[in-house]
Amino acid sequence: MNKHLLLAASLLAALMASITHAQESHTMNNDIQAVATAQALIDRHFEIWNDRNGETRLSKFPSLYTDDFSVADYAAEAIGYPAVNQLIERVQTQHEGFVFSPEPVAWNHGIGRVRWGFGPKANPDLVRGEDIFTVREGKLQSMHVFLDNN
Repeated sequence: MNKHLLLAASLLAALMASITHAQESHTMNNDIQAVATAQALIDRHFEIWNDRNGETRLSKFPSLYTDDFSVADYAAEAIGYPAVNQLIERVQTQHEGFVFSPEPVAWNHGIGRVRWGFGPKANPDLVRGEDIFTVREGKLQSMHVFLDNN
């Protein structure tokens, strides 16, 4: 009887381990999908921030940003499309010829982080920083900009 009980316990333990592994794999796949989605959003975000044409830049906002999208950087907080577009214009005007060069996204339960360089072609990492962002309903909702001290 003990052999049968031991065998049943072993089979149950193996089954539970298999179920747990399957659940962990499923969760991991969701995380991979979330990171890929966040990366696609951030790629489009930096395309917008590198776009020097204010009208075409603004026309892309509704497909990427929530209506109440906000950006908080070292100088100000901008909320909504016109204000964010003005903030981008300020950054570009103050740094003529600079472009953003983002690194891959890091993602943690609904909050993302992307490190980036900003500079001219000859020195693309002249300014270093990172953005912390949130996503709502498949669009970027907020961005907090942190500059590294060089």
